[in-house]
Amino acid sequence: MKKLLKIIVCNLIFGNIIFAFAQNKERPFIWVQEKDSNEILRKIENEFWAQDFYKEFKERLDNNIVLYKKSPNEFLKKIPFEWSKQIKGKTPPLKTFNNSTDANNLDRYNQYKYLQIGVDCGVLYFLTKDETYAQCAVAILHAFIEGLLQIEPSKNKGNGGWLYPTDHLREARVIGAQIPIIYDFITPYIKKNNKTYDIGKNGFTNFSIENAQKVFLTYAELAVEHGHTGSNWSVLESFSLVQNALALEDSALRKKYLDYYLVAGTDKQDALPEIAENYKNEGDVYPETSQYSNGVAAYTTRMLIILNKYDSNLKLGQKYYRIPFSLDRWNSVRYPNGEIIRFGDGHRAFNVPYSSYDMAYQLGKQDDVIKLTDKFGPLVTESIKEGLYDRSKVGQRSGSIKVYDTPTKLLWLQKTKDYSFENNSLPRTDQFTHAGVFLQRNLSSTKKEEDGLMCFVGGAHMVHGHAGGMDMELYGLGEVLGVDHGRGKYRTDLHENYSRLFAAHNSVIVNGASQGEGGWVSLGMNSTELIMMEPKPLEEAISPNYSFTRTSFLDDKGDKAEATQERTMALIRTSPTTGYYVDVFRSKSELPNEYHDYLYHNIGDELQFLNEDLKLKSDENRFMANANAEYRYNRKYRNPGWHFFTDVQSSNTYESDVKLTFNINELNNKKGYMNLFVMGNKNREYTKVLAPKTFEAPEPYNELPTPTLVIRQKGEAWTNPFAVIYEPTFDKDAINGIQFVEKLENNGVFKGFKVVSKINKNEIIQYIINQSPNDLYENKQLEIYFKGSFAVLTFENNKLQNLYIGEGRSLKSNQVELQSTDSKSIEVYIDFSIENSKVNATENTKITIIKH
Repeated sequence: MKKLLKIIVCNLIFGNIIFAFAQNKERPFIWVQEKDSNEILRKIENEFWAQDFYKEFKERLDNNIVLYKKSPNEFLKKIPFEWSKQIKGKTPPLKTFNNSTDANNLDRYNQYKYLQIGVDCGVLYFLTKDETYAQCAVAILHAFIEGLLQIEPSKNKGNGGWLYPTDHLREARVIGAQIPIIYDFITPYIKKNNKTYDIGKNGFTNFSIENAQKVFLTYAELAVEHGHTGSNWSVLESFSLVQNALALEDSALRKKYLDYYLVAGTDKQDALPEIAENYKNEGDVYPETSQYSNGVAAYTTRMLIILNKYDSNLKLGQKYYRIPFSLDRWNSVRYPNGEIIRFGDGHRAFNVPYSSYDMAYQLGKQDDVIKLTDKFGPLVTESIKEGLYDRSKVGQRSGSIKVYDTPTKLLWLQKTKDYSFENNSLPRTDQFTHAGVFLQRNLSSTKKEEDGLMCFVGGAHMVHGHAGGMDMELYGLGEVLGVDHGRGKYRTDLHENYSRLFAAHNSVIVNGASQGEGGWVSLGMNSTELIMMEPKPLEEAISPNYSFTRTSFLDDKGDKAEATQERTMALIRTSPTTGYYVDVFRSKSELPNEYHDYLYHNIGDELQFLNEDLKLKSDENRFMANANAEYRYNRKYRNPGWHFFTDVQSSNTYESDVKLTFNINELNNKKGYMNLFVMGNKNREYTKVLAPKTFEAPEPYNELPTPTLVIRQKGEAWTNPFAVIYEPTFDKDAINGIQFVEKLENNGVFKGFKVVSKINKNEIIQYIINQSPNDLYENKQLEIYFKGSFAVLTFENNKLQNLYIGEGRSLKSNQVELQSTDSKSIEVYIDFSIENSKVNATENTKITIIKH
């Protein structure tokens, strides 16, 4: 049986009521308790970072205190009130904001600012016992409490708020989360002296705890009764829910609302156990795009610390350690230049959340979770040593839409053990299953960003996801060249009817009708599924130079695509400074009169076709069929979005192989190129367009339209798929790199590529075989027979230099025979260029070297 809290009645009258306080929970207790103050003061005295933080923190606040002491009335007048609605002698109601616009930006900033000042005053009153800080804090708190209670909260269960009638999600962070913290810190002062300055009276009045309790209860109710589940909303609103619950003096009410977070949520609010369901394994992330996903982990880490402080028996860090454990996961999907892969509404840039690492470390210390301290201790130690993270910095006040928690650095952070740091290299392959992402990377021995290679294939439905099909990105020359469009401002026509749709992605549009349907904001689609990958995610590679993925996708949303798709993406390194990508995209529809459009977007100045006999002519209406189709916000879109393409030029049917180049004239003060070698086919048409600008591309390409290739295959694209070699290079004249590419065929069916390159003045020929796993490729001239889905054979001076099987059953050449000893596929790499041949193969591989 739970012990009943002993209650004592404080013989203090506030207004017309007597309030009871729980004896074993003397305030403050949300961020800190009174017993913590001496330790914090010793920290300020003994640790340099804390000294510097405290000095800057106090100086920043004391500038405001000077203004308050000079004239409380003039100081408080900058809080945005609705003076025209004031009842004489009373605090006027606060301003409300139906929309966040440039016109009301200053008012909204002042709203945030004054609550932050109130929190800071509470913190310094706690540390110094200087009542000037308490007087300023209680005056701000009183103004907000009385100003709020004259306004009716929205009854809209979707996102209705109080000061923000249509945006509780924002209000919960910038208003609701701060008010209870001020109260918690200054309650000891209120017990001694409940007088506060009232701007309506232009004089002093009693502070009403009863009214404060009404506000806390209302904000807690808004969190559990408004919003929606299944996204990061519940986490973003959790600080308002929990901190307002902790501000309630009625212990039964407090427990009721804490249980909505700790035990079971509502149909509008996910509880912590429901959030934790997304973190089944170490390294799992919240299933949204980058900034939203990591925000869930960062917010929750701080929340676990708060609740552990409230009840040390909870040990939430032990139970839910996988949530903070995920905080550094997004670093593992960085390109060589430090940017991250992009999908959905995610950003290209990703700032390392060092302060969140620090909080995860503190949580580990708090709950004795070695996995957290051992993981984040070295990261914090190294970031401080390298000057990447500075605990001592307070910084400017911010109008950002986030919970204000700056003082918790001073209050919570403890001295970190001096850990040794081991800089582990990133794996060759990885996966983000919630996004259907499977990536490959091959860093260069030169250690230069421009020589690194990396790509990914992906696509899945999630909150903040896009309906983009089986997408891909390509990295080269120090930048992401083959790009996902990204996203700009929400609710614009560009975002709604292009950024979110197929045409903004490097995928295939079927019958001009590929689209999302159902799910989050009607953008539901199937996930990209992994069929085969070598090396498997996070595992050791068979070969130092080759890797590949084979994935599938079902395009069945709406009723006009009905397509099955498969994509093979391979990364081929030919030297420390050269390499290329292989993309084979198969697509077929169940519907008659099918056609398939392969899209590829590359930053640059111009897309140039190098076949002299391939002529283009203006074709401005080619993609305009749905330009004026019905559109309803978050419900119905102008799919597939390609009506945003401009300067559309198309060819007639063209069957031969095609070579193209994307010219990139201003790439880190160099001229770069992305060369494409496209294998030809019957019933093919080629189109070049200018797509909208790519967000977060390197300058100047972040402001220029994006050159884009569209290849249309009339009829199925499965037997003879879209087959393209992509080569990023600074070498315009191909002195070092690919010289030409030919198609491999058996009986008119595509089987792969013959790629002829010149590397360090030597000619190498690579046969890249790609087919169905049970198919046989025969090359009688070279005496090559391969059964399996993917292999690379590299020749120099007519001698086999190395071979790679990513997935296969058998291979026979005049130098070697390879055979699976069971029913499973084999993975093999053999380097014949060194004496005795270097062999790396799966255990089920029988190898026979043929000596001549």
